[in-house]
Parts: sequence; C-alpha cells; structure tokens
Amino acid sequence: APEDRWYEAEKVWLVQKDGFTLATVLKPDEGTADLPAGRVRLRIDVDKTITEVDEEHVHRANPPELDQAEDLATLISVNESSVLNTLLHRCRAQLPHTCAGPDLIVLQPWGPVAPSAGKLMPSVPWCRWDGLPAHINSLAQRAYWELLSHRRDQSIVALGRSGAGKTTCCEQVLEHLVGLAGSVDGTVSVEKIRATFTVLRAFGSMSTGHSRSATRFTMVMSLDFSATGRVTAAQLQTMLLEKSRVARQPEGEGNFEIFSQMLAGLDLDLRTELYLHQMRDSTSFGMGVWSKPEDKQKAAAAFAQLQGAMETLGISGSEQRAIWRVLAAIYHLGAAGACKVSAKLGRKQFMRFEWANRAAEVLGCEYEELNRATFKHHLQQIIEQVKSGLSRRGLEDEETSSGLKMTGVECVEGMASGLYQEVFAAVVSLINRSFSSHHLSMASIMVVDSPGFQNPRHQGKDRAATFEELCHNYTHERLQLLFYQRTFVSTLERYREESVPVQFDLPEPSPGTTVAVVDQNPSQVRLPAGGRAEDKGLFWVLDEEVRVEGSSDNVVLERLCAAFEKHQTGYKKKSSALRACEQPLQCEIFHQLGQDPVRYDLTGWIHRAKPNLSALDAPQVLHQSKREELQSLFQTRAKLPPICQAVAGLEGTSQQALQRICAMRKTFASSLAAVKRKAVCTQIKLQMDALTSLIRRSQLHFIHCLVPNPVVESRGRQGSLTPPHLGVDKPRAGGPQAPDIPALRVQLAGFHILEALRLHRTGYADHMGLTQFRRQFQALDPPLMRQHTQGFIIWAEWRAVEDLLQTLDLEKKAVAVGHSQVFLKAGVVSRLEKQREKLVSQTIMLFQAVCKGFLSRQEFKKHKLRRLAAQCIQKNVAVFLAVKDWPWWRLLSSLRPLLSATIGEEQLRAKEEELTMLRQKLDKSEKSRNELRQNADLLESKIADLTTELADERFKGDVACQALESERAERLRAFREVQELKSKYEQVQKNLGEVEKKLEEAQQKIQLNDLARSHTGGADEWQMRFDCAQMENEFLRKRLQQCEERLDSEITSRKELEQKLGELQSAYEGAKKMANQLKRKCHHLTCDLEDTRVLLENQQSRNHELEKKQKKFDMQLTQALGESVFEKGLREKVTQENTSVRWELGKLQQQLEQKEQVTLQLKQEVERLQAHKQELLRSPSMGQNGVADLKERLWKMESSALEQQKIQNQQENTIKQLEQLRQRFELEIERMKQMHQKDREDQEEELEDIRQSCQKRLRQLEMQLEQEYEEKQMVLHEKQDLEGLIGTLCDQIGHRDFDVEKRLRRDLRRTHALLSDVQLLLGTMEDAKTSVSKEELEKVHSQLPSGNHTCIPYCTAHNVHNNGLKHTNDQDNDISKARASPTGFLVPLTRERVSILSKLEGEPEHINHLHYPGSVCIAQSAADIGQIQEMQLQLEEANKEKHKLQEQLQVAQTHIEYLEQSTVDRAIVSRQEAIICDLENKTEFQKVQIKRFEVLVIRLRDSLIKTGEELSRAAASESQQRESSQYYQRRVEELKADMEELVQREAEASRRCMEL
Repeated sequence: APEDRWYEAEKVWLVQKDGFTLATVLKPDEGTADLPAGRVRLRIDVDKTITEVDEEHVHRANPPELDQAEDLATLISVNESSVLNTLLHRCRAQLPHTCAGPDLIVLQPWGPVAPSAGKLMPSVPWCRWDGLPAHINSLAQRAYWELLSHRRDQSIVALGRSGAGKTTCCEQVLEHLVGLAGSVDGTVSVEKIRATFTVLRAFGSMSTGHSRSATRFTMVMSLDFSATGRVTAAQLQTMLLEKSRVARQPEGEGNFEIFSQMLAGLDLDLRTELYLHQMRDSTSFGMGVWSKPEDKQKAAAAFAQLQGAMETLGISGSEQRAIWRVLAAIYHLGAAGACKVSAKLGRKQFMRFEWANRAAEVLGCEYEELNRATFKHHLQQIIEQVKSGLSRRGLEDEETSSGLKMTGVECVEGMASGLYQEVFAAVVSLINRSFSSHHLSMASIMVVDSPGFQNPRHQGKDRAATFEELCHNYTHERLQLLFYQRTFVSTLERYREESVPVQFDLPEPSPGTTVAVVDQNPSQVRLPAGGRAEDKGLFWVLDEEVRVEGSSDNVVLERLCAAFEKHQTGYKKKSSALRACEQPLQCEIFHQLGQDPVRYDLTGWIHRAKPNLSALDAPQVLHQSKREELQSLFQTRAKLPPICQAVAGLEGTSQQALQRICAMRKTFASSLAAVKRKAVCTQIKLQMDALTSLIRRSQLHFIHCLVPNPVVESRGRQGSLTPPHLGVDKPRAGGPQAPDIPALRVQLAGFHILEALRLHRTGYADHMGLTQFRRQFQALDPPLMRQHTQGFIIWAEWRAVEDLLQTLDLEKKAVAVGHSQVFLKAGVVSRLEKQREKLVSQTIMLFQAVCKGFLSRQEFKKHKLRRLAAQCIQKNVAVFLAVKDWPWWRLLSSLRPLLSATIGEEQLRAKEEELTMLRQKLDKSEKSRNELRQNADLLESKIADLTTELADERFKGDVACQALESERAERLRAFREVQELKSKYEQVQKNLGEVEKKLEEAQQKIQLNDLARSHTGGADEWQMRFDCAQMENEFLRKRLQQCEERLDSEITSRKELEQKLGELQSAYEGAKKMANQLKRKCHHLTCDLEDTRVLLENQQSRNHELEKKQKKFDMQLTQALGESVFEKGLREKVTQENTSVRWELGKLQQQLEQKEQVTLQLKQEVERLQAHKQELLRSPSMGQNGVADLKERLWKMESSALEQQKIQNQQENTIKQLEQLRQRFELEIERMKQMHQKDREDQEEELEDIRQSCQKRLRQLEMQLEQEYEEKQMVLHEKQDLEGLIGTLCDQIGHRDFDVEKRLRRDLRRTHALLSDVQLLLGTMEDAKTSVSKEELEKVHSQLPSGNHTCIPYCTAHNVHNNGLKHTNDQDNDISKARASPTGFLVPLTRERVSILSKLEGEPEHINHLHYPGSVCIAQSAADIGQIQEMQLQLEEANKEKHKLQEQLQVAQTHIEYLEQSTVDRAIVSRQEAIICDLENKTEFQKVQIKRFEVLVIRLRDSLIKTGEELSRAAASESQQRESSQYYQRRVEELKADMEELVQREAEASRRCMEL
C-alpha cells in the first residue's frame, strides 16, 4: 500500500526558524558511527543534503493523500508542521476553510481568489450537515440543525487578528442562514442582510494598517427562528464603539468612512442646506481629504450604494436627512475648534464662530445652547469658584488640577464623539425596525463579530498601542477565554462528573492570566494581610485613581507592576502577563497566551478614564432640537435608562429580543454604583460581561480566522475607500506574498488549536443523555423497542442503553456510558443515524403513501362536492332563465326589495349600536392600556431607582463593613501593643530596681575607697589610673585585632558563598534549561503517543468493522448455500413435473389421435346419412309417417352432431393448452440449462481460484524449504567457527593462565550448548524430510492404481514419480552429508579429548573443573553415534523404498506403452479425465463445505448452549413467578375468607342492631 511505503520511508518535517521542510530519516549503517542520544540524521528532500539535528526539531509527516484533508482531526500525526502544511495546501488550492474538530479555521488567501473559490452548492435545509465539505456555510448549517434538533440557542463567534476576514465570514453565515431557512413574512431577506452590512461598513469601519476597512465596534446579530425552522425576526446589538476615532486618529489611519462618502456624494441642494458647499482645506478631525481624485469618485459611488441600502432597509428620506445633518454638524464642530477666552477664569469657547453657528443651525438649536452644552460644566465650576472666592493658584493650574476639568479641545471632541454615538445608535435602531416582527419564536442563532486582536508591530510600526486598542484586545481575550472554557474546562469537568476516563491534562497557559491583568476584580470585603492591599486589574486601578486628587499615570503603572510583577521575585518564578518597559510610562502585556506581546503607552490614560461631560450632554442637544426629523429620530433613545445607553440596539418586539434585552439589563444592574458615577472602564467591563453572559447560555461555535502574512502597509492618506468585503486586504502589485510561517505558528499557539484537536481525538466528540440516546436509536433494536414501548416509564435507563449498545455491537473504545450521559467518538453518531434512516426509510415511505392517499381522497371528495355544487347552480340558472319572464316572478322581484328595506334598516340600527358599544370598549381598553403603560413605565423607573439606591446602599454597606473590619483589626493591633508595653514596663521596673541596688552598692564602695585613699598620696592614685588606662588600651587592641581577623574570615566566607551562589545559579539555569528541554521532549513524545493511540483505535475500529462484515458475509454465504440447496430441490421437482407433464402430453396426444379417428368415422356416417336422405327424398312413395320418422332421425342426428362438435371444441381447447404448456416447459428447460451453465462456469471459476491458491501455497512451502536450507547452512558455518574456537582454546590451555582458563571454560560451555542446538536442528530437519518423503510415497501409492483406467493420469504420475525420485536423491545426498558432518565433527572432538586428558595428567588441581565438560562431551559423542546409526538405518530404508518405486515405475511405464499402442478412443479417455477432474473438484468443494458446516455446527452448538442456559433461567424465573402467584392466590383466598367472616359479622351486627 502507498501508506506503508510512506511509513517505511520515515518522512518527517524538519522544523526551522522561518518554516519547515520535508526530510527522510536515515538509519544508522554498519560502518557509520552511532549518534548520541537525542540526535537524528536526516536527508533533506529538496537539496539531498544530510544533516544531524535534535529530535525536538523533527515532526512526523502524514501521507501525501492527507495534504488537503478537510478535517485536521483526521490527520494521523497532529503536530504544528503537519497542520500548517495542510492549511497551506488547501489555501493554495483555493480552499481557505478547514475543519478543526467542531470548529472552523479560515486562512485568508494571500493571492488572487478565483471566482468560484469558497463557494458551496446550495443545500437543502433538512439535509445532513456531516456530509458537507469544510466551509463557512457548513458551520452555519450545523448550527441550524442543532437549533432544530435540540431547541437551543446557538452562537457563532469569529476570532482572529484585525484584517483576518471575520466580518466577511459573519456576513456569509447570516446570508446562508436567511437563504437556507427563509423568512415568515419577508421581514428578513438576503438583500436586507447585505444592505445592513453595507450600512455598518460605512458607519463603523475605517482605514487602518491592518485592513482598508477595519471594523471598530463589537456586533451581535441575532436571527430568531420559529418552531418550523423559518426566520421570524432579527436584531442587531452593538457595543464598544470606538467613538474617539471621530476626533482623534493614530498616524497613518483614517476616520469613519461615512464622512468621506457623505462629503463626496451629497447632491448640491443638500450640500447648500447643510453648509457643505464651502469646505475647509483641513479640519482638526481629518475629514474631507483625498490623496487621489479616483478615491473621491469611489467614495461618491459608495455613497450612492449606501443610499440604496438605506432604502432597502426602509429608512425614509427625512430620516436620512436627519442623519446627514448630525454628521454635517460634527464636520462643522471639527472646523470650529476651541480656544481659551480668559486665562484667569479658564473659560473656553469655539475658536471660529461662523462654523460653530453653522453646526447649531444644522442641529436646529441656538448657538448659545450648543456653547452651553459643550462648555457648561466649566461655566458652573467658574460660578462656584467666584462665589466661594478661591485663590488664583487653583485657577491658573487648570491642566494639572484634579476633578473632571477638561480643555476646550477635549470638550469639542467629546461633543463630536457623543453626537456620533447617538447617530450610530439611531442607525442601529432603524435597522432593527426593518427586522422587527411580532411572530412567536422558538430559539435564535447569534453571530458575534469583534474588531479582533491588534498589535502595531503587525503593521511594521514602532509606536505603542493606545487605550482603544487595549479595549479591543481585551474583548478578544474575553472571547478567547470563553473558547478555552467551552473547549477544555467544561469538557473535562463533564468527563469528571460522569466518571469517564480521558487521559488529557488542562493546558497550562490560559487567557485568564491576561484578562486578570486588565479587569481583575478585588473582593468587596477584605482584611489587611501584612499591610498590603489586594491585587487589582488595570481597569479597577484607573477607576480608583481617577477619583484620587493629584494622581498621575506613573502611579497607575507602579500599582500595576507591583501587583503583577511580584511573581517573578520569589524563589519559584511564575510566568507573568505584564512586564515594565525601559521607556517611561510604557508596559508590555503578553497577549495570545504570551505568544504575541503588545507594548502600551499609558500617557494620558487617566484623562481617558474620566467621563467626558460634553459627550454625556450630546443627547440632550438632539432631544431639544427644533427640527422635527431630529426629534422623531432620537426621541426613542431618551426612553432608555441611562445605564443601557452604552449599548445600541436595545429595542425589539419579539420574545427572544426581549429576553436578550432583559439579560443585558440584569448584567448592567449588577454594578449600578459604578455606572452611576459614570466610570468609563467599568462600563467597558460591564459591556463585555453582558456580551459573554448573553452567548454563554447558548451552544457555541467558533471560527478561527488566520492571517498568512502580516499586513505591513504605509498609508499616507486620511480618507478610506469601501472595498467589497470587510477585513480583506488586496494583494500587492508585485504578486502574492509568501506565507509567514512564524506568524502562523504564533496564531496556532495563541488559539490553542493543537490542544483542542488532541482533546477532540482523545476524548469523545458527541454526548447525549441516556433517554435521548435510547429514544433516538432504539429503532435499531426492534425487540428492545417493543419491550420499552409497552410501558410509559423506564426506571433503569442505563440498563436499556447497555442492552442497546450490546445489540449495536459497537467498539468498546468508541462508546462510554456515564452516570447520565452517553459519550461517543467522532463519526459514530452519523453512522448510527445512517443505519436508522436505512431501517426507517421504508416505513416512512409507506406512511407517506398512506398520507398521500388520504389527502388524495379528501381532494376527490372536494372535487365531488364542487361538481355537485356546479350542477346545482346550473340547474338553478336554467330554472331562473325559464321563469324570469313570468308576470308573477316580476311582481315578486319588485315587492321583495320593499320588504327587505325595513328589515335592513333594523339590522343597520342594531349594527350601529354594536359598533358604538365596541368603540366604547375600544376607548376604555386604550385608556386602560395607556394607564397600564404609564404605570409600567413608572414602575420601571421606580425599579431602576430602587435598584440604584439598593446598589448605593450595598456599596455604602460594603464600605462600612470594610471600615469596620479595618477598625477591628486596628483595635486588635492596639490591644496587642498595649499588652506588649505593659510587659515591657514591668521588666523595666524590675531592671530599674536592680540598677538602684547596684548603684547603692557602688556608692558605698566609693565611699569606702575615698576613706581609704584619704590616708595615701595623690601619686599612687594617678599611677593606678595610668595602669588601668594601659590595660584598657591593650585590651582594646586585642579586641580590634580579633575584629579584623573575624572581618577577614567573613570576607573570605562571603567570597566563597558568592562563588557557590554563582555556581548554584548556573547549575539552576542549566537544570532549568534541561527541564524545559525535557518538558518539550515529553510533550513531543506524548503527542506522538496520542497519535499512535488514535491510529491504534482507528485500526481497531476498522478491524471491528471488518469482523462484522465477515460475520455478515458468512451469514449471507450460509443463506446462499441454503438457497442453492432449495433451488436444487426445486430443480429436481421441476424435472419430475416436466417428465410427468411430458407423459401427460403424450397421453393427450394419443387421446387426440383417437378423437380424430372418431371424428372421421362420424363424418363418414354423416355423409352416409346424407346420402340416405337424398335417396329418401328422391323416392316418391313416402308417407307422412315416414316423413315424421325421418324428422325424428334428423333431429337426433343434429343433437348428436352438436354434442360431437362441443366435444371437439373442448378437445381443441385442451390441445391448445397442452401446446402452451409444452412451450412454457421448453422455455423453462432452456432457462434451467442456462442456469446450469452459469453454475458450471461459477464452479470452474471457483476451481481456478482454488488451483491458484494451491499454487501459492506450494510456492510458500518452497520458500520455507529454502529458508530452512539456508538456516542449515548457517548452522554448519557456526559449527565450523566453533570448531576453530575449540582448537584455539586447546592451544591456549597449556599456558597455565587462570583468566584464559576461565574464559575457555565459558567458551566450552557455550560450544556445548550450540552443539546441542545444532543436533536438535538436524534431528528436526531429518524428521521433516522423512515425513515429507513418506507423504510423497503415499501419494505415489494412491496414484499408481489409477493408471489402469486412464492414460493421462499415468503421464502425470510419471512426472510426479520423477520429481519424487529427484527429491529422494537430494534427500539421500543431504542425509549422507549430515552423516559425514557428525562423524567429521566427532573425530576432532575425540582428538581434543585425548589432548586435553594428556595435558591434564600433570595438573591434578584442574581435573575436577574439567572432568564435567569431558563427561558431557563423551555423552554427546555417544548420542551422536546413536543418531548416526539411526540415520544409516533410515538411509537403508530409503534405498529400499527407492528400489520399490523404480520397479513400480517400470511397471507403470510398460503399462503406459501398452495403453498407447492399444486403439483406445481418445474421446472416451478425455471424457473420463474430465469426469475425474469434476469429481475431484466436487470432493474438494464438499470438503470446504463440510469444514464450513462444522464451523456453523459449532456456532449453533454454542447458541444452543446459550439458549439452553436462557431457557433454564427462564424456567427458574417462571418457577419463581409461579410460586409467587401461588402465594398471592393463597393470600387472596385468605382475604376472601376474612371478607366472608367480616360480612357474617356485619350481618350479625346489623341483625342485633335491628333487634335492638
């Protein structure tokens, strides 16, 4: 097989730094040196060079047939290089989609895509998805199938870098779902979906370094489905809009595409109305700038396409003009700018009054209102400062002051971003309005799209990432964490709960570490442990530092580094997701599981975390506008609570939409305190919490979008164009780029794709409940189905499932039964469903036929009624045409309207009264409805207020609890300090008493000394003092020397310790490197082991399937044999019937001949009678009596002629029937002949197969004989080598070397063992040869008698005898050689024995050691002599048999010559030969059948034994039931007796009562 040749060649992938290449493993030759452990020698297939590498850099390769595998889980070896090779091969073949277990990988093509690439054939909604190719539409259809089968919400999430094509994939999914399922009333269509993405592309995308049209918001598009599987409604929800891009863009990136499209595509009248006919050359927002004239033309065409999309979505012209007005106002605000009017007070205003006035006029408000809304918070602060009389220092240092103060430019930017956020939310609400519906829905499919992962390094830029890019990366990490939890955590937890053993460990790097750096949430109540606060994420640190007066970005970075870099300072270093950079205010966060770090610049992030009050006041400007179109468009947003304004699309009428809105509102209500103080970072986190909580309750499907090469493109323009698809970059003019293998490796490792594939292969792909599994597949076991359908409740589901699995005969490793679920390997469910469909299809077809018949009958009844009604109408029309001219009908037709007029007036009055009553009821219901709405709004507002108050109270309670705990801890610490001070005070008092006592004693001694010294002179006193000083000086010198010596020793010990520490550090680093290397090797080996385990399981499953097929084939063969026997019986019956019919046919032919003779006789009589009649008529003398007699005779003759004619007709009919029977039998005979010929041909083919198999067997036996002969030769060579060794040993014995003697003794024992093995081999070979010769002689004896009858068998026997003679001659030669070899071997042994004995005569001390080997040699030589004698006897017998055979051969030759000379018919001989061959073939076939029947008998015997055991069990159970039934009958009889006694007692009691 090609796979076997591939594995024998040992093809591998050599992993290099920039890619991988195919190589072949070279096996070590005899002349080459051995490689060290862990090294491999390879030959690279490209340039045929030979190199040696480590085993870590070698990956196993798959066969070339799997280079374009649709599912990566089907690869035999799952490693990084094999996966990349498959993805690149599929991408080059214009197949960018590849399955990775349950998920999908989309590799963005780096070359020009063919028009037919990526397309899929239109599929039917009810077809199975497991047979579809790897495509984005297949994933959508699988989600649709899961929704219909499980009635559960589905979510499709796209993950990947920015510019990887996520939005395009989401658009394809939505288009396919809508086109596949269809809409209920046409509210959702493919054209509307395309129009929606056109609008979103214009309002939410821009030109970046990653893509020409990059999405800058997170989107959730939900499709609601009814119970019949059709789309009822759709809803769009957006969040995390990068609204700051309106005013600020990074270098080389543009603004939102809607501005360039609007400024290029508006007509002249609308330009004049919006004051856009005169545009500034440059604005602070970077709008209206095109690098080329073609860009402006393309932008105008895109604007026309946008207007068409809005019309498709049902957005009216007035609503479009309202949107253009707000966008024009944003443009005018960018042109107006801001400046500082008063340096003392810090008051701000617009720099260009005319542009600000235009913005106010476009928005429908006054200039003062716009100015106040933009800068009013500064005005309020100035008024408060003037009233309170603050110092000038606090007013002058405005930029560094605390609070929420902002510059004028920030105020204008905030107003512009707030207006754009409202416009975007209004566009989303208009889209939802076109998709809204009131139909009931069952479940929904949600499609999630995000901006994706962003890193400036991917663009080739040296700048650090911004705060907005951090938010987008945080979104991507949260979705990646959701994938990690769904794929690994929940799956392994399910296996653990169900006690299903799966050998797989949770991957160590988790996205949770990166997410914790950003949003790690501290506990609300915490105790100070060691005086250190609990770790907090970046969002929480920013949220706290915003409220701290005088805080800065340095404090944020220091707190963040102190919290997340502390893991690297301990003894056990842990991987941290954060690292401080050398640049000021910059840090690096390790995204993508540490594979793709991003450098962030924290400059100005505290100002970014502050809420912009101008942006918060922007909705009020739109709500208070004097233009009706603006009020009507933006008034709906005013009804939403403030906590939900960060998310757009919180409106809907369907049931599923209301459930989604409630889920989001609950998430926002969980942290109302943070929302109430308008914390920006907390709002970002809450939006992601709402998104994850929304999609976590559904079944998740992930799409991993990969970029083959990083997009490095410099853009010098600010405007952007609208390409046909989002996230897809055009290739360069120089041709397609080569794929970047390191970038693809980083993406694969960051997505955990390889680990997910290994878990999918190692674990179980499908799981379902026990009841669901039994109900779904119990049709495959009809007895079990009948057993369980009798009862409504099944108490032991696991027992039923085990019985079902035993019937299905699945492989043990393919299925695992847990406590409540059944786990199945990939492909098992589809195989079972195919079997179930095959079984149920016939029943379903019959049911469909019955239904169709019933409907056809109902339709026929309707047609009959319609026909009857038409006939009645025709009859009435005919009657009317007949009576329309009658006078009384005219009178009736003239009087009838007069009679009905009064009746109609009365009915009209009654209807009017009913109408007034209904109108009153309608008014009342509307009033009550309005009241209920108002009450509901009031209650909702109250609930919102109460929830805010409750959150505030909770926050206050948490703060109070925190303060209480801290105070309690301080009290405990103060109490401990007081106790410690008391103990110290007591010790000090004790010490003070002792010191006072010592002081009194010293004073007494001094007084005594003074009294003593008063008698002596002062010189002695000074001499004593001098001596004391000298002694103290010497003592201090000695102490100084000791201290110096101690310092030197400590310095030397420190140096030694430093050296030891360096050595230990180097050893630790080496051990760490070795540990990492061993970990990599262990991981590599575990991956290979898992691959081999999966391959083994696949082979076992394949063997299991083959065994099932073999059993099925055996059953079919037995059935065929039974049918053949039955057909033979039928053939015999047919032949018997044929003979009987032929006999009857001959009998009938004889009867027919007899009847024909009778008819001839009758004809002759008739002719004779006619002649008599003519004679009678001619005779004139005939009376009346004679005429009467003649008439009677004539009548009799006519009646007899009629009877004869009837009889003749009957005979003709019988003759015709017999002829038909004869023809039919002849046809049957021909058919039987053809069947017999076919059977003979089949038998001849079987005989040919048997002959070929026998020939193959003979060839195998010849090969075995050759191998035995070669082994014999090898043994003889080894014997000769051993003889040479024995000779050398004998020569060395006389040197008296003890070491040599020991070695010689060991060699002697080895030679004896080898000699015994040689003798055994020779004995076995001689026995085999003698047995073979005897068998051949038996064949000759059996074949010699057959030569008396045929000629050709004698010739064949002659050849066989010649071959036998040759073989016996060869055996004779072999025996003679074998005879000579032991005799020749015995002579040197005897000589060696004599020489050894002669040498050992003078050495008595070694006789005891060498006596045993000599005795062994003697015994061995005796045995050899006995064997030689036996071989001589066998040779003599063989010679005798040879002579006998030669004599028999001569007799046979003479007989053959006689037969050849005799005149024997060749045809008879050949016919007999053919008969003999047929008989031999039949006998062989009967032998084979007998063997098969024996096997069948054994199986039947086992089945009979099993049935006997089951019968015994059934008898035992029946006996138990019988005993229990007898016991219950006895109980019933006793109860009956008790009842009779009770009845008697009751009767007596009633009688006594009556008597009383």
